Amino acid sequence: MTLKNVAKYLYRTIELLLVLAVTYGIATIGIHSHDNAEMTGLLSPFIVAIVWCWFITLPLIIIIIASFIRAIPPKTLYKKVVLSIHVFNILLWSLFYLILPEPTPCDAAIMEQHYKKHKKEMEELCNYVHATLDDSCSIVLNYRNEKIEEFRLDNKRKGFYCSKLNNEQELAFELSRIGITVQELSIIREKMNQAGIIGIEIDKKCNQHSDDKDILLYRWYGVNKYQFAIYHHVLTKEEKQNILRLNQFILYNDSVVFESYGGYPGGRGFPDKKTFERSK
Repeated sequence: MTLKNVAKYLYRTIELLLVLAVTYGIATIGIHSHDNAEMTGLLSPFIVAIVWCWFITLPLIIIIIASFIRAIPPKTLYKKVVLSIHVFNILLWSLFYLILPEPTPCDAAIMEQHYKKHKKEMEELCNYVHATLDDSCSIVLNYRNEKIEEFRLDNKRKGFYCSKLNNEQELAFELSRIGITVQELSIIREKMNQAGIIGIEIDKKCNQHSDDKDILLYRWYGVNKYQFAIYHHVLTKEEKQNILRLNQFILYNDSVVFESYGGYPGGRGFPDKKTFERSK
């Protein structure tokens, strides 16, 4: 076998592996996405990798694009196989995108309406959790599509931290370590429903002035989280300036901030931030 043939077979092996890797990537992203916006958002790590590791990723992308072009027309069996995989990848991505639900949009105006309508219920939720939690404890409980997306318990005084539970008995035991019973957790969930909130992040062990706030998760949009930050103090001038300069924060009043956190730079923030702030 000549060196030319060896190079040819090596190139074809790399080409097939790359095209199949694309298939695996699309399937993985599609299966783990809650909506089609999240599916698009989960591409961000690949985009970041392309930018930062261009000297590695760029040649691979060129090979994938070239393999698609070279497979047309599919005159040989090998070209037919490669082209079939490319077409399958396109159809697979399209299928996932069409099957996955369209997320409910969110912006500053929508959050303002919700806050005005449920301000009392949100305050009652925060007050109940603070009254229930032991000192030096914190809880993070986020839901998505009625299922727990994130659940963390922390007791700094006892050096205890928990982020994974296997059964109801374990749940009851771990909750007792931060001063909450299963029944009280049910009440918290009920109050979250009444307030139209799908997540809480409340920390009683936090003594720093700038971190003295409760987080109430309002809505998911893809990989983005839209949430209310309710401070226990009046924001200082410096704190307000830091909030105003960032696109993912909107200063609603002296102690309430609308926040948008995404999984990738440029994919977060409020589309109506400037319009909303000008209307105030």
